[in-house]
Amino acid sequence: MTEKDLPTVATGTSEGISKNFDISGPTYGSYYLGSHSVWIERATGSVIGHAEIKRTVETVCSILKKGAVCWLMLAADDLALQIFEHSSVTLDGEAPTALVPATAFDKKPASGF
Repeated sequence: MTEKDLPTVATGTSEGISKNFDISGPTYGSYYLGSHSVWIERATGSVIGHAEIKRTVETVCSILKKGAVCWLMLAADDLALQIFEHSSVTLDGEAPTALVPATAFDKKPASGF
């Protein structure tokens, strides 16, 4: 897999949650963690059959040297989302960094990365 495969891998991962949740209002972003391109989606998810149960659904994916990695978070509140986003990750032995930078959803040029 290469960076050009990232949107396909990430979209497929985020679509998997739709078996159990009605997803609405997705927002997308892209950024780098070290030398790795990262794709992110944040949306609201309501449990199918229980619309009163809402969660923030966040999917984060990147392509590694020998594979791909994706994280999926169902956050009940802002604190849970912040804990997830500030979790430290290391990709392919690079320096540890927070999974999601504060600028992840800043507007990017049409070219993406």
